[in-house]
Amino acid sequence: MNSLVRRHGSEAGIALPITLILMALITSLTVAFLAFTSAEPVIASNQMANAQARAIAESGVERALWALSKGETLPSPVGALADPLPAPVPAPYDGSQFISVGVGEFKVTVANGAATNERNITAVGYVPNHTNPIAIKKIQTTVTHIKIPTPPCAVCAGGEAPAGATTNIQVGGSASIVASLAQGAQYCAGSTPTAAAYSAGSINTNGTPNIAGPTGGSALATNQPASNFTSFLFNDNDISTIKALAKANGTYYQGSQTWTNPPPNGIIFVDTPSGNALTSTSPTADQSVVVDIHGNWAGGWSGWLVVAGSVWISGNAQLSGLVYAQNDVTLHGNGNGNVTGAVVSTNRIDTQSTNIDTDDTGNAPVTYNCPAVQNGGGAVPINWFVKPGSFREVAGS
Repeated sequence: MNSLVRRHGSEAGIALPITLILMALITSLTVAFLAFTSAEPVIASNQMANAQARAIAESGVERALWALSKGETLPSPVGALADPLPAPVPAPYDGSQFISVGVGEFKVTVANGAATNERNITAVGYVPNHTNPIAIKKIQTTVTHIKIPTPPCAVCAGGEAPAGATTNIQVGGSASIVASLAQGAQYCAGSTPTAAAYSAGSINTNGTPNIAGPTGGSALATNQPASNFTSFLFNDNDISTIKALAKANGTYYQGSQTWTNPPPNGIIFVDTPSGNALTSTSPTADQSVVVDIHGNWAGGWSGWLVVAGSVWISGNAQLSGLVYAQNDVTLHGNGNGNVTGAVVSTNRIDTQSTNIDTDDTGNAPVTYNCPAVQNGGGAVPINWFVKPGSFREVAGS
């Protein structure tokens, strides 16, 4: 009996410490839960403020993109940024003003980039303001636009010929190359072409072609130095940008193409089969790209046709804008085909750059039209856009 009593007493003594331990755990959990619930609104508020500050900084980038893009139009609206960028850069794009946007404000700075068609944008977003901010986000990016060429000629040949190679233009039959206002050419404001046909080498004619130069210029300009071509030729970085835009628009092609019907208007890029830049040492397959345009293109086509190779045009194909070949261009008229804009062949890989000829049934007219070149007959965007890979968030205010 005594042993039973002792055992019962021992068990009763355990209940109190277990109860105390459980109470302590419950109290700790309660305190932790209360602390968590009190901190959660603060954490959520900070996260929201940071998201708002980033969105406001992005608004600053968008504001600068709007100003740059509108600066490419005539007439430009109030608040646009001209190209070239003014010096000094006007407010608010010099970072001197804070612009209110909803729950916060931003400041934005626009500066020239590494290339003539690049601008660096820095935008900082503040919530609720820059005086007493609870969140600050800073974004830096480089924006660009397609290099907009102003060719000094209706037909331009050369500028990239391999060392020791020559560039030739052959004009024959009843072909027509016009850069004269009197015969329908159109110039850009403040820019007059130099010649109807413009070559780094020779220009040969036969038959009875109509070659009409601009007033004060010449019909033919031969033996032009490579430096004279730099302002209107696309370098490899420009070509990469054009390629990216064509891919985004679904107008990117690889290898030789034959088109009897017009492709979509806009920027078209025809690449080498490998996708590598065309050079005088490229594999034969890359050097053999030809875009063959013929047939009846009812309604015509507008844009930029940029080819890492050669272009052949015949038939009734009517093109408005820019025809740009990194090798040769051949126009052979046998109907009512024409190019309104400009034809450029850079002659990267061989010695004959441009051949414009006709047979007895038609002509192959090229009529200089600078506005059509610059906007691709209305089909080429001139807006500025973020350069891929350059958009990043950085520390600072």
